[in-house]
Amino acid sequence: MADRSRYVTDTHSLLWYLYTPERLGDGAKKAFNEVAEDQADLIVPMIVIAEIIYISKAGKVDADIKEVLSRLQSSLNITISPLTLDRALELDNISEVPEMHDRMIAAEAKLQSAILITRDHEISNSGVVSTIW
Repeated sequence: MADRSRYVTDTHSLLWYLYTPERLGDGAKKAFNEVAEDQADLIVPMIVIAEIIYISKAGKVDADIKEVLSRLQSSLNITISPLTLDRALELDNISEVPEMHDRMIAAEAKLQSAILITRDHEISNSGVVSTIW
Protein backbone atom coordinates (compact mmCIF):
# COMPACT_ATOMS: atom_id res chain seq x y z
CA MET A 1 0.00 0.00 0.00
CA ALA A 2 1.34 3.44 -0.95
CA ASP A 3 2.05 6.10 1.66
CA ARG A 4 -0.69 8.65 2.20
CA SER A 5 -0.17 12.06 0.69
CA ARG A 6 0.50 14.84 3.15
CA TYR A 7 -0.48 18.40 2.38
CA VAL A 8 0.03 21.73 4.10
CA THR A 9 -2.37 24.56 3.24
CA ASP A 10 -1.82 28.27 3.14
CA THR A 11 -4.46 30.72 4.31
CA HIS A 12 -6.13 31.63 1.03
CA SER A 13 -6.26 28.03 -0.16
CA LEU A 14 -7.97 26.92 3.05
CA LEU A 15 -10.49 29.76 2.99
CA TRP A 16 -11.30 29.18 -0.67
CA TYR A 17 -11.72 25.46 -0.02
CA LEU A 18 -14.12 26.12 2.84
CA TYR A 19 -16.11 29.00 1.33
CA THR A 20 -15.51 29.39 -2.43
CA PRO A 21 -14.02 26.17 -3.79
CA GLU A 22 -14.59 27.31 -7.37
CA ARG A 23 -11.58 29.63 -6.89
CA LEU A 24 -9.22 26.69 -6.38
CA GLY A 25 -6.94 25.38 -9.11
CA ASP A 26 -7.44 21.82 -10.32
CA GLY A 27 -4.50 20.47 -8.32
CA ALA A 28 -5.72 22.18 -5.15
CA LYS A 29 -9.23 20.78 -5.66
CA LYS A 30 -7.76 17.30 -6.11
CA ALA A 31 -5.66 17.62 -2.93
CA PHE A 32 -8.57 18.87 -0.81
CA ASN A 33 -10.82 16.14 -2.24
CA GLU A 34 -8.25 13.52 -1.20
CA VAL A 35 -8.34 14.97 2.30
CA ALA A 36 -12.15 15.06 2.35
CA GLU A 37 -12.24 11.40 1.27
CA ASP A 38 -9.70 10.47 3.98
CA GLN A 39 -7.10 9.46 1.38
CA ALA A 40 -4.61 12.13 2.49
CA ASP A 41 -3.67 14.16 5.53
CA LEU A 42 -3.86 17.94 5.83
CA ILE A 43 -1.66 20.03 8.10
CA VAL A 44 -2.81 23.54 8.94
CA PRO A 45 0.00 25.70 10.37
CA MET A 46 -0.97 27.79 13.38
CA ILE A 47 -0.02 30.94 11.45
CA VAL A 48 -2.87 30.14 9.04
CA ILE A 49 -5.32 30.15 11.94
CA ALA A 50 -3.84 33.43 13.21
CA GLU A 51 -4.09 34.99 9.74
CA ILE A 52 -7.74 33.95 9.41
CA ILE A 53 -8.53 35.62 12.75
CA TYR A 54 -6.59 38.74 11.76
CA ILE A 55 -8.04 39.21 8.26
CA SER A 56 -11.59 38.39 9.34
CA LYS A 57 -11.42 40.94 12.18
CA ALA A 58 -10.02 43.48 9.69
CA GLY A 59 -13.03 42.85 7.45
CA LYS A 60 -10.95 41.49 4.57
CA VAL A 61 -12.79 38.15 4.52
CA ASP A 62 -16.09 36.93 5.84
CA ALA A 63 -14.97 33.90 7.85
CA ASP A 64 -16.12 32.69 11.24
CA ILE A 65 -13.07 31.30 13.05
CA LYS A 66 -15.25 29.12 15.27
CA GLU A 67 -16.83 27.53 12.20
CA VAL A 68 -13.43 27.10 10.55
CA LEU A 69 -12.02 25.40 13.64
CA SER A 70 -15.09 23.21 14.04
CA ARG A 71 -14.80 22.00 10.45
CA LEU A 72 -11.07 21.35 10.78
CA GLN A 73 -11.27 19.63 14.14
CA SER A 74 -14.10 17.34 13.04
CA SER A 75 -11.73 15.50 10.68
CA LEU A 76 -9.24 13.04 12.12
CA ASN A 77 -6.90 13.49 9.16
CA ILE A 78 -6.56 17.26 9.63
CA THR A 79 -4.00 18.53 12.11
CA ILE A 80 -3.45 22.08 13.31
CA SER A 81 0.29 22.32 13.76
CA PRO A 82 1.59 24.52 16.57
CA LEU A 83 4.33 27.07 16.06
CA THR A 84 7.29 25.46 17.80
CA LEU A 85 10.92 26.46 18.17
CA ASP A 86 12.10 24.08 15.43
CA ARG A 87 9.58 25.62 13.03
CA ALA A 88 10.65 29.14 13.95
CA LEU A 89 14.32 28.26 13.52
CA GLU A 90 13.59 26.84 10.05
CA LEU A 91 12.73 30.39 8.94
CA ASP A 92 16.47 31.07 8.83
CA ASN A 93 16.86 28.36 6.17
CA ILE A 94 14.20 29.65 3.79
CA SER A 95 15.40 33.08 2.71
CA GLU A 96 14.02 32.46 -0.80
CA VAL A 97 10.52 33.22 0.51
CA PRO A 98 10.60 36.89 1.54
CA GLU A 99 7.28 37.34 3.40
CA MET A 100 7.37 36.09 6.99
CA HIS A 101 3.94 34.41 7.10
CA ASP A 102 4.57 32.66 3.79
CA ARG A 103 7.99 31.60 5.03
CA MET A 104 6.40 30.08 8.15
CA ILE A 105 3.95 28.11 6.00
CA ALA A 106 6.73 26.94 3.68
CA ALA A 107 8.82 25.93 6.71
CA GLU A 108 5.94 23.78 7.94
CA ALA A 109 5.67 22.03 4.58
CA LYS A 110 9.43 21.48 4.48
CA LEU A 111 9.62 20.06 8.00
CA GLN A 112 6.59 17.82 7.38
CA SER A 113 7.90 16.66 3.96
CA ALA A 114 4.49 17.67 2.66
CA ILE A 115 3.19 19.27 -0.51
CA LEU A 116 2.07 22.86 -0.03
CA ILE A 117 -1.34 23.82 -1.44
CA THR A 118 -0.79 27.38 -2.63
CA ARG A 119 -1.24 29.74 -5.52
CA ASP A 120 1.58 31.96 -4.23
CA HIS A 121 4.10 32.33 -7.06
CA GLU A 122 6.95 33.43 -4.78
CA ILE A 123 6.68 30.20 -2.82
CA SER A 124 6.17 28.04 -5.92
CA ASN A 125 9.07 29.64 -7.78
CA SER A 126 11.40 29.45 -4.77
CA GLY A 127 11.84 25.69 -5.12
CA VAL A 128 11.97 25.38 -1.32
CA VAL A 129 9.01 22.98 -1.18
CA SER A 130 6.81 21.07 -3.58
CA THR A 131 3.60 22.92 -4.31
CA ILE A 132 0.29 22.14 -5.96
CA TRP A 133 -2.36 24.42 -7.35
